[in-house]
Amino acid sequence: MNDLKIDFIKDSLCYRAWSASVQRANLYKKSSGEAKRNFRKQTISFLQNKLLPKYKNPCSEKEHYKNIDSLIRFANRVGNMVLNKDGYKYGVSQKLLNLTLKYYWCLDFVKEPPHCPIDRNIINEIDKTNVPNLNWTQITSKTEYMKIIEAIKDEASNMSISEWELRNY
Repeated sequence: MNDLKIDFIKDSLCYRAWSASVQRANLYKKSSGEAKRNFRKQTISFLQNKLLPKYKNPCSEKEHYKNIDSLIRFANRVGNMVLNKDGYKYGVSQKLLNLTLKYYWCLDFVKEPPHCPIDRNIINEIDKTNVPNLNWTQITSKTEYMKIIEAIKDEASNMSISEWELRNY
């Protein structure tokens, strides 16, 4: 496959992941469509150019958490005019990064990611004994997210989180 086709596929996957990450997140305050498009374009560019290259080789879980935090900081900085009072939340950030990584991994563009996209379907598959009673769009902290990841690790037992999610999604 030539580079133009690969770039088209990668761009399409990022925009699909974007749509999935913001669709129910109540992310925006009332603002122009142009401002939202500019925010989306800048955030996806940051994702593609700064974060995704870090996954061409295996990425540690510690580095993955740093990448989610970096995405949150960037999006809050460039989106301050369009984001509501809660800003770019942890749940939205992890969904965008993790879903993009899932797509890229399934097509062998990156190595296996350390986490999977957290959404309602995945939360419904885990034991919620030690997990906050949250919708993924309400995850606002690394601590809340980590509790969900730990519950997934318990469910996955002898397989990776990414493999477990592929089997259970």
